[in-house]
Amino acid sequence: MEFLGWRSFLDRWNAEWAAAPSTREEAEEDGEEGSLEEMVEEGLGFPPVSEERISALEQRLGATLPPSYRSFLAASDGWRRADSAVYLMGTADGVHWHGDPMGFQANYENALSANSSAQDVVMAGMWSRALQLSLDSDMTDLLLDPGDVNAEGEWALYVYRGWSGEYPTRFESFGAYMRARFAEFHDDNGADPGFVNDTTRALDASLERARLACLAGDDIDRQLEAITEAMSYGRPGARKLHAQLTSMLGRGGYLHGHGRLDDPLIGREFMPLAAVDHARGTHRDDGWFLTPLHEDDQARGVQLLERIRERRHVYESPGPFGEAIVAAREQASLGDTDGAWRTVEAALPDWEPYGDDHIAPVGLLADPLLGPIVTPERGRRVLSTPRGAGRTASAAGPGPLDEAVPDGLAWLADGPRSRHAYRFVLAEGVSPRELAERLGDGTLLPPHNQLETDPWQNRVRATLDRVGACATEAAADGKSGSGWSFAFRNGLERVQPKRLHSLGEKASRSGGRSVLVCCVIRGGTSEAFSDTFHFSYWEDGRERYGFTVTGGVTERSGDFPETLDPRRFFPQVPDRKAADERVGERRALTAISETFGLSLPRFAIRHGRLPAVMTEPVIRPAGTGGGVQITLVARSARTPPSAP
Repeated sequence: MEFLGWRSFLDRWNAEWAAAPSTREEAEEDGEEGSLEEMVEEGLGFPPVSEERISALEQRLGATLPPSYRSFLAASDGWRRADSAVYLMGTADGVHWHGDPMGFQANYENALSANSSAQDVVMAGMWSRALQLSLDSDMTDLLLDPGDVNAEGEWALYVYRGWSGEYPTRFESFGAYMRARFAEFHDDNGADPGFVNDTTRALDASLERARLACLAGDDIDRQLEAITEAMSYGRPGARKLHAQLTSMLGRGGYLHGHGRLDDPLIGREFMPLAAVDHARGTHRDDGWFLTPLHEDDQARGVQLLERIRERRHVYESPGPFGEAIVAAREQASLGDTDGAWRTVEAALPDWEPYGDDHIAPVGLLADPLLGPIVTPERGRRVLSTPRGAGRTASAAGPGPLDEAVPDGLAWLADGPRSRHAYRFVLAEGVSPRELAERLGDGTLLPPHNQLETDPWQNRVRATLDRVGACATEAAADGKSGSGWSFAFRNGLERVQPKRLHSLGEKASRSGGRSVLVCCVIRGGTSEAFSDTFHFSYWEDGRERYGFTVTGGVTERSGDFPETLDPRRFFPQVPDRKAADERVGERRALTAISETFGLSLPRFAIRHGRLPAVMTEPVIRPAGTGGGVQITLVARSARTPPSAP
């Protein structure tokens, strides 16, 4: 709300307070006849303070008052009911230096540490120097701090509620505090349909303009500011709009329990997001999620949580956009996350809202396949694209993203990680599902992300780690392809190349070709746990050539093309303890990528959710059995050249 000066602001506050439902309720609680009329006649404010009295106050205090409080006194000598626990504050005759009568400053200063911020230090010293504005309250202090001054000369105001046990709440100035209290007064009354006045009408008009501007993709940050202000004043509908914007921007903000699941905005968009947040959290009791739901929605709430936890939830949307979502899910399930995003982005203008309070497809974020591809940057692009009622013939969206550049393989060596491990198998001419059948039983499990398949994160036995699969170029039906597929697994404990051979053999059978890479970087110097890098190339179930580098020693077999000679990546060193396979890892990955024209989808593997399959362990300790999950992914790419 635009601030037009203290007199206008205070007159509006007083008039709207007098007509508010909460004022009537307060009078009824007092139970005295004529109480409401007496409260309204008394009002919230007082006559203004003359310049002479303000100067006398400053002389008494020995300080020049901050601008917003000084100008407030020129409009009213104090204020009643500024806060639910402050009944009178700020009169010229009553304000005084606080003096820290309870000795809080020593406690706060003793609690400071080397990790304390500059603001913590300032607040700790505030108690003895602050000006007390609160004159009648329920254990609540309003403290203006002359030691915390901004560029405009405003003193920070701290609200300390002695009964709460919490740290003081800081406001930039006295004026900022008063505007916040006015908004709080509106928020307390906003749900009452009879609470209508100049402020509510202005905010509702601003909210509607922001809603339409959001659908038109116009200056999302400015619309978010307008919606946030309306929400702080408790305007109906503002919270739903705010939650949609902040969710798409990656800032959270879902709604929970605000409606029935039969409402598609609640059941398809908001509640799945709330279920994802609950499933990710530390709540052991699902009552935290279910209790706010209507009793008739409890069973459906249980089913929704099960789908989210088992990663079976499927986002649906009406119309052409919904059809695009189906196609995008298929692309994402094969690992083509960039292609899936382009499919979603192209269909955004055809998105259909469920109602006037629906401005973005936020339920997309709860889909286990498509949610991870909507980064905050892409979420902003969604919001910046004209859609629904905001789409016009002349409306122009933000334009498509640049065509994705193949990721290659060298990104696996990126980052300052001193410890990392991965293993992948690439096979030509088979789809991800067919590769899964060759390496395991072919049964696809719900999508998994990188963390869920990493034994270093989940404390899974190293002997149970297996690879996953992904296609580089698959046919439209997803069952066969002229390109390559790959199985990828992150997080290994050790490498035994002889036991890896079954992977290369199975992946390349029936006249096919396959590439196998396995890398374990432990970051230590122990000979028993040396870093290892393995590469081998296979045709029709037989290894053509390969090498394994461990602790600076290279074992090789077959006739290598010059581009893949291990001596180019891992030069021999006289001291095994001085060997560092990290130096050659990136070089080797780059050469493999360039020689075969292959690429692994970085975003899909690191951030996406991809189908999983069970396979036999390559390293099987005696007397053990069982399988392990591996991740399936796929991407479109140019057809690799023939093997050298």
